[in-house]
Amino acid sequence: MEGYLHPLYAESFSEIGTPLYLPKSKGWLIKRQIPGTNYFDAMGPYPLFFCENWDVLIEDFIGLKNELVSISLVLSPFSDFPINEYQDFFEIFKVYKDHYILDLSLPLNKTISKNKQRNAKRALRNLDVELKVSPNIDLDEWVILYNCLIELHDIDGLRAFSRKSFENQIAIPNTHYFRILHNRKVVGGNLFYIQGDVAYAHLSAFTEEGYELGAAYAVKWVALNHLKKMIRWVNFGGGVDESSEKIGGLDLFKKGWSSSSEKSYFCGKILNKELYEQLSIQKSDNNNQWFPSYRYNDF
Repeated sequence: MEGYLHPLYAESFSEIGTPLYLPKSKGWLIKRQIPGTNYFDAMGPYPLFFCENWDVLIEDFIGLKNELVSISLVLSPFSDFPINEYQDFFEIFKVYKDHYILDLSLPLNKTISKNKQRNAKRALRNLDVELKVSPNIDLDEWVILYNCLIELHDIDGLRAFSRKSFENQIAIPNTHYFRILHNRKVVGGNLFYIQGDVAYAHLSAFTEEGYELGAAYAVKWVALNHLKKMIRWVNFGGGVDESSEKIGGLDLFKKGWSSSSEKSYFCGKILNKELYEQLSIQKSDNNNQWFPSYRYNDF
């Protein structure tokens, strides 16, 4: 078991909730206490939920009706779920974000944008990229890098992973860490999870010097040339903007490394309607697009 499916990934969210195993579908949720109450709900691990048997996931959820008020999760484009059945079961089932996908069976020099290739080759004149595979990933090094990212971009909430969280995440078998060095000094890194025939670009982080030297381009080029020997697909993740009409800088960067885009899906299920309505009434400023509505503005 690797990547987002591994129990250690669910355990990495233990600071915000309790990992909850789904015995039939063999996936994980994070059970969270609803603030100011004795009730609980659950979310899929950020950024994506996975299980081994999608056909019985609904059975697992029904079995939790006396334990949870609601469940929310995001499904990956590579999830083989029965879409019609899910649409009928979930109160909320909607297209969420575009995920940028690269088909590694295609030649990289014809698929990746010429501008990205030029930037990568220019950056590699001054940078070296090394591969480390768990358990040989330096936790302290990665935490320092990620803290640079948090500071540079004012990251908070679920994405502001702690050292304790990363201790679990980088211990997951077959985690690939591409580290970027300038004059033997680490200036960036990129973590990939391997699941079956897909590599998920989990997280990347760079120092200010790394950004200036084009480390983001160098690491992607080296990583893709390595990964194409192992797997078929790379999922670079979703864009920042949910609307396809508004493409931000991160979206454009990922798009330049991709051969296509696929949709992820947000799912929300109310298991206790009476409690859900009671809790939601208390949120007078509620945005009716938010699920669960009683957690609007919690983050």
